[in-house]
Amino acid sequence: MQEKFPYEAPVVVVTEGMCDLNGHMNVAYYLQAFDIYSRPMFEEMGFTREHFQNGYSSFAVEDSLRYLKEFLLGEKIYPRFRIENFNRKLIHIVGILLNEEGRLSSISETIIVHVDMKARKTVEMPKEFLAKLQTIKEKHHQAGKIDFDLRLKIRPR
Repeated sequence: MQEKFPYEAPVVVVTEGMCDLNGHMNVAYYLQAFDIYSRPMFEEMGFTREHFQNGYSSFAVEDSLRYLKEFLLGEKIYPRFRIENFNRKLIHIVGILLNEEGRLSSISETIIVHVDMKARKTVEMPKEFLAKLQTIKEKHHQAGKIDFDLRLKIRPR
């Protein structure tokens, strides 16, 4: 499974502050893990400081989270990501959290939109940006299709 998610983020250890009264990691920290640990991949995609200084950004417009196996205090989390699809304005990112045995514990799908911050409107990504996304997507898909159904989809444009 992990080879199908080639962007590997740093390992996270579940701390006491991340746990709730049920003794497992609170749902808020699942979303936080997906959000924080996918950020370096955004720079690789082209969401660099220069891109932001040029007046562009990205906004998450839809998320789907699935909790398959709980994480307990002290356990290690292995976040991994891939670009599933994109069009001229949207990017579909899929992330997984694996446990120490490499078993799938959580799935995240996020649709982000490219935004002109001056107008605060959705705009098409530059051609060079799209070319970079295509290269990354091809690299991410070399290991094949993922082993579970996706909940989110984007249409080609």
